[in-house]
Amino acid sequence: MRPPMPSTEQPDPVYRHCESLIKGLSLLAELNRSPNASAVISELSRTTGLHRTTVKRLLETLKHAGYLEHDLITNEYRLSFRVLQLSYGYRDTTRVTELAWPFMRTFTQKMVWPCSLVAPEGDEMVVRISTRPYSKLSFHPGMPGRRMPMVTTAAGRAYFAFASKAAQETLLAMLCHKPDIAKARHHHSASWIHDVMDQTRTRGYAINRGEWEDEPRFSAFAVPIRNTTGEAIVALNVIFLTTAVKTPQAQNKLLEGLHETARAIEAAYAQNALEIHRSA
Repeated sequence: MRPPMPSTEQPDPVYRHCESLIKGLSLLAELNRSPNASAVISELSRTTGLHRTTVKRLLETLKHAGYLEHDLITNEYRLSFRVLQLSYGYRDTTRVTELAWPFMRTFTQKMVWPCSLVAPEGDEMVVRISTRPYSKLSFHPGMPGRRMPMVTTAAGRAYFAFASKAAQETLLAMLCHKPDIAKARHHHSASWIHDVMDQTRTRGYAINRGEWEDEPRFSAFAVPIRNTTGEAIVALNVIFLTTAVKTPQAQNKLLEGLHETARAIEAAYAQNALEIHRSA
């Protein structure tokens, strides 16, 4: 199933916003910003602009749900460990996926060919979002969620080559013990993988010219999307029919657009990380 994507459509007027939920979340956010993650009702009423009675009702509801604790001596409400569950599934890959989408749409509008954001999952790569539904040259509209091999795809190579040293060592150990790679050890040995990744780092981007046996007619370029320390989080690729993009000029145009898009996504990610740090 395709993950939800940002929409430019107006909200359906049939559905009304749950104001109580919004107010309750604002209280959680305010407590998170408070010293020791705790505050009394009067403080929360002042900082949120909500009536004291409303604050009391919402705090008691959140306490009943297990997200808050109430100290009867100080009369402070404080966050409980259960609030950690609200962010357990939210990772860097989730954040960068949200930030990348508008830049990816712009890329496909200009270049026509589809691009995808692909994230590591174990020793494979998984497509998180793709502009394939918005590309007139897409052959696979149902791409999101598709699993891809690490060493024979441009996206996998782009991530592997620019991942942290620890991640690379772990991936190499996992990949060299995969049954399908063990059968073709002469072609996918550790030394071969090292060579491919060294070439990718030197080049600054990854290439797949039909090596992925599931898609022999297609080629791809991919670049890493890196965090503020320079380590790859995910990979951004552009996929095209090999016979349709043959000239150096056409390939360079795709690469320039891909690099430009990656830089824009990384800048947005860095800005977002700074804003989160300031609000913490």
